[in-house]
Amino acid sequence: MREIVRHLGDTSRPLKRRELRQLNDIGEQARPEFAAAWREVALSRRREIATALVELAEDNVEFDFRDVFRVLIDDGDADVRLAAVEGLWEDERLSTLRALLPLLDGDAADEVRAAVALALGRFAYRASLDELPVQVGAELRAALLAAATNVDLAEEVRRRALESLGYFSDEEVTQVIARAYASGQRRLKESALAAMGHSMDPRWLPIVAAELQSSEPALQYEAARASGELGEAAAGLVALLTPLANGEDVEVAQAAIWALGQIGGAQAERALKRLLRSDRPVIQQAAEEALAELSLDDLQFGF
Repeated sequence: MREIVRHLGDTSRPLKRRELRQLNDIGEQARPEFAAAWREVALSRRREIATALVELAEDNVEFDFRDVFRVLIDDGDADVRLAAVEGLWEDERLSTLRALLPLLDGDAADEVRAAVALALGRFAYRASLDELPVQVGAELRAALLAAATNVDLAEEVRRRALESLGYFSDEEVTQVIARAYASGQRRLKESALAAMGHSMDPRWLPIVAAELQSSEPALQYEAARASGELGEAAAGLVALLTPLANGEDVEVAQAAIWALGQIGGAQAERALKRLLRSDRPVIQQAAEEALAELSLDDLQFGF
C-alpha cells in the first residue's frame, strides 16, 4: 500500500486515472498504512487524487473507495475533506455515520460542515424508516437539531442541517421548520421547503401550494420537489405543477415533471403524456423518465 501511494503521489509524473484503481476496496485493515503514506503526499497532489477518486467512483459503480475516503476526511486540507465527504455519499455504514457526526460541529471549514450536514440526510432518511438503531437515530436527530438552530453557525451549515432534520417529522422539528420558513431569509426559506418535503407531512401542503406560485424560481423548484416527496397527498397540486412543467426555467420544469411522476394519478399521467410532444428534448426526456416511474409503480402494486 505504501508503494502504491508513493507512486500515485509522485508529482514528477502526471496522475493517471487508471492507476487509481489500485485503491479500489482497500479494506478497513489497510487504512492505517494508507494514512501514513498519504501524509507524505504533497498537498496539490492530495487534492488532485481526492477529486479524481470522486469522479472515478461516480463514473464507475464497481469501484469502492469508501475506506480511502474514510481516511481523507481527517486530512488537514479542507478541499480534500470536502471531496472525501462527497465520495462517502453512498456509504451507509454506521461506522461512517459515527465518523461524520463529529465533523458537523467540529470541522474548521464551513463548507465541509455544510457538506456533512447534507450527507447526514441519507442516514436521517433511514432513521425515519426505522432502519437505524433507536439510540443512533436519536443522536443523529440531536446533532442535526443543534446545528439547524445554532445561530452562530454559518447559514449554509444551518440550512443543510435543517434539510436533513426534516426527515424527523416530530412536533419540535415541525416548529423549527416553520420558524425557518418565516425567518425572512430566502435561503433558509428554500431549505425549509426542502425539509417540508422530507417530512412527508401533509400539513405543509398549503405552503407548498403557495410557493409553487412564487415569482422566485428557487422557491418554485423547492416547492415542486416537496410536492413530489409528498406523493399522492399532493394530488391537488397537479394543476399548479403542470404549467411549471412546461415553463421557461428548465430546472423548475424538471422538478415539476419529476413531481408529477411521484404523485401519479390520471391527471398527472395526462400532463406527462402531453409533455412528450414538447419541442424541447430535455422536457421530453424528463417526461419519459417520469412516465417510466409511473409504470414501474403500477407494476409494483399490480395495476
